[in-house]
Amino acid sequence: MKKQVSIFLVILMTLPILAQHKTQVYLSPIGNPTLQQKIEKAASYLLTEFNITFKNGTLPVLNENMFTESAMKNILALWNTKSFYCEETEIITSLVTRSDRSYEIRPVSLVFKIEGEDHHYEEGVILITPTGLIDDFYFGLENQRYKSLLQAGNTVTEFRRRQIILDFVENFRTAYNRKDLPYIQSVFSDHALIIVGKVIEEDENSPSMLDGSFEKKKVELIRLNKQEYVDRLTRVFKVNQFIKVGFDDIEIYQHPLYDRIYGVTLLQHWTSSNYSDVGYLFLMIDFKDEDNPMIHVRTWQPEKYTSGDEVIGLGDFEIVQ
Repeated sequence: MKKQVSIFLVILMTLPILAQHKTQVYLSPIGNPTLQQKIEKAASYLLTEFNITFKNGTLPVLNENMFTESAMKNILALWNTKSFYCEETEIITSLVTRSDRSYEIRPVSLVFKIEGEDHHYEEGVILITPTGLIDDFYFGLENQRYKSLLQAGNTVTEFRRRQIILDFVENFRTAYNRKDLPYIQSVFSDHALIIVGKVIEEDENSPSMLDGSFEKKKVELIRLNKQEYVDRLTRVFKVNQFIKVGFDDIEIYQHPLYDRIYGVTLLQHWTSSNYSDVGYLFLMIDFKDEDNPMIHVRTWQPEKYTSGDEVIGLGDFEIVQ
């Protein structure tokens, strides 16, 4: 009998934690014990609240003394599209100081469950004001890739801009996940060029089919202005219960002539309630105002029907000052 009980206890100890547990955040010393305690308390509160509400199927209750107004708005908007929890009971990490003197905690391991899918994992980022309030929460890039992209900057200015770019890309991605149309509108220039690759099927009697080519599909590049793209996105957000966007294979390039212009290419994984695809995404970002980077160009091409030399990049556009 004793043997059976001991085996049962071992089994319980090896089961995965199913949310509704406390997650405590511990930071390495930052030289300001009062601020450190405030940040640890707020971050622990947020992650524990995620765990409780994931289990109970409710909305997070956010203490306004620990969050900025915009953070509460963004977190609740994200939660309305999907729920998740932190499987760790303890997070022991260092606080990252950003170029604007704010802070971030990364990576935070998250477990998601979307209806009809298995559990999957993401890495979250907690953004914190210089005074210790949680200022935002968004989905981060894979941590090792993030570090390697950041460290590729050869100067202080380049490092700072790469940090801003990666923060921008992470926020841009999360905005689609929380269906945040106002944010997406705000980061596109009024004169932005948007190109979308549309896959079309060739007619079986077309010359390409008659001459022995068996590829029935090709890509037509459709040009949109900002308003046309926003109108399309509005319809997409309305008809999809959830949207999950992931980024891989990210590369960052600085324009050889205009040092404030950067190109970002990546592989985008899009999954929604009724549609999914994988494609090459390119963004041309202008850092004339570093506090408010602007997207001048956004292109998307389907991976399956786009060869490597066909992927649109920074060199495909002429910049007129």
